[in-house]
Amino acid sequence: MFNRIRPKWVLGLSVVLVTALALAACSNGDDTVTTSSSSSTSPSAAQQPDAPAAAQAATGDTSSPSSPVSADAPAAPKGGSGPAMANISKVGRVIVAFPGPSTEGNDSNFDFSSPPSVQLRPMYEYLVGVNAVTGVFEPQLATAWNIEPDGLGIRYKLREGVQFHNGWGEFTARDVAHVLWSISRKDGLHGLRGTFSRDVKEIQIINDHEVVFILNGANQTVFNGIAQLIGGMEVQSKAMYDAEGQPTLADKPIVGTGAYRFQKRAQGSFIRFELNPVEHWRLSPDFPELELRWSSEASTRLAALLAGEVHLTTIIPDQEPQAKEKGIKIAKGNVPGFRTFFNFQGSWWNKHGDPDSGRKFPDSPLLDQKVRQALSKAIDRDALNTAFFAGEADAMFNNHLHPTRLGWDPSWETRFPAQYGYDPAAAKSLLAEAGYNSSNPLETNLHSIQLSTYAGSLDLIEAVQGFYREIGVKANLLVMDAATRGKLGRSHEFENHISLVSTASDIFLAGRVYMTSSHPSSGNYQDAEMNKIRLVGANTLVASKQDAAFKELGERAFSLNASIPLYWLPIKMAYNPDVVSDYVFSGNISGSWTHLFNIIAAK
Repeated sequence: MFNRIRPKWVLGLSVVLVTALALAACSNGDDTVTTSSSSSTSPSAAQQPDAPAAAQAATGDTSSPSSPVSADAPAAPKGGSGPAMANISKVGRVIVAFPGPSTEGNDSNFDFSSPPSVQLRPMYEYLVGVNAVTGVFEPQLATAWNIEPDGLGIRYKLREGVQFHNGWGEFTARDVAHVLWSISRKDGLHGLRGTFSRDVKEIQIINDHEVVFILNGANQTVFNGIAQLIGGMEVQSKAMYDAEGQPTLADKPIVGTGAYRFQKRAQGSFIRFELNPVEHWRLSPDFPELELRWSSEASTRLAALLAGEVHLTTIIPDQEPQAKEKGIKIAKGNVPGFRTFFNFQGSWWNKHGDPDSGRKFPDSPLLDQKVRQALSKAIDRDALNTAFFAGEADAMFNNHLHPTRLGWDPSWETRFPAQYGYDPAAAKSLLAEAGYNSSNPLETNLHSIQLSTYAGSLDLIEAVQGFYREIGVKANLLVMDAATRGKLGRSHEFENHISLVSTASDIFLAGRVYMTSSHPSSGNYQDAEMNKIRLVGANTLVASKQDAAFKELGERAFSLNASIPLYWLPIKMAYNPDVVSDYVFSGNISGSWTHLFNIIAAK
């Protein structure tokens, strides 16, 4: 439990937070993927991949492209709109408003990946889905999947009889091969292009309803990327692509198999879907139409919600009392995934990823564990939680590890107060042991960053600067544009810097990007032993081995004070109960706003 003592200056800070779309880094690659046919038979005694309820994100942010233009008036409710209509809703079109995607496009497997893929997700499905309540994998367009006996292949049995929208035919293995090709193209912008082009050797089409992904090495991230978890590999029609070519924003998206199909887009303003008139094989959404409306300002979104112009939207915590007084309800994601923390920059090696090359900045104070521990113990997490997250953030006891995820060790919670908990006196003692005092104060740098994933990060960083001042640390606020900061981070030019980060990445991606020196590390503590441990967990598809490796990795990170853990953050959606009775979504998938077919109509 976090310490409850709070400096008075923190309590006066405004409560500002938008738990919006999550982002994380992804690597690039240059190899393409080949497609082949095979007469192979199904393997025996294979193992099903098993992964935790976790999220993984690709590149992107949440800035809105432009101000919305006027949308068409909602259609009247259509009680007889087709067999997919399970309930009669009070409105014909449910409208969801949130900050617009950083990029708009009509091919989520080429133009972008998650989070921007939220704009097209309602019309697509995946081979493997994620349960909206539990966050675990479940069959979707694949009825079963198995690991090949050699551990270097994932075999999928495909569902038969599933039809693409608008008469583009039945879903088959050829569509799976097409999507893999589309993501892996050298000129593509998908965040997992490097992973698939590098780690998937080929895809074998066994027959119309069976495929095998042949891997260059066992890699759970490939499976997660094929599944809904990461928000990549939305299944599209090869037949439509072959007939009409690469879609632009002036065209229609390549059709999918979801319960909703594309209806209309106004660039920079909204995208609209309608129920497919053909009965869907698994879904019966309540609303005939679904509109995603882009709106960058939280105050504008709340006003639209209260006026009945939109029916669901994201708001900030200090708006919640006003919204609730007006009768607005709040839906929360069911599974933890989104989180925020501080990373240490300055422990790079001279040759990236090579401990034998020596430290690039051997005199960086952040190489001293006593310093890292002191900087963590100086922070009153309870005070920040109250001031910035309305007290609703959950404690993080080990960065990226959670009781619902692989690798969890319950002892971290009981050991957290001594290792990380708020204790200014202990922080000062640690600094003294490291050689710092009033005549020789520790000096470091805090990046002043407005994260796209939640508002108020600038104020939170200044609050942390205040905590550091109280223990005698001079923390300079460093302001620079995002492009420059990213370039310097990737080239490892930051010697003594601390950076605020947010992500919803699962442990496999988080382990690579935020816990080791694997490419594209741009800001975290580097440790040779952690590199080795992560590879053990990443290079197996056996759940028990993954669990053991990530527990060991977590213990190493915990004992080294490799980062400054802050919070797991709730993913929320406010809704008008006159129109919507509930919205059930997992909240652990990159992009957060998934399962939009689970918006339940008020009766």
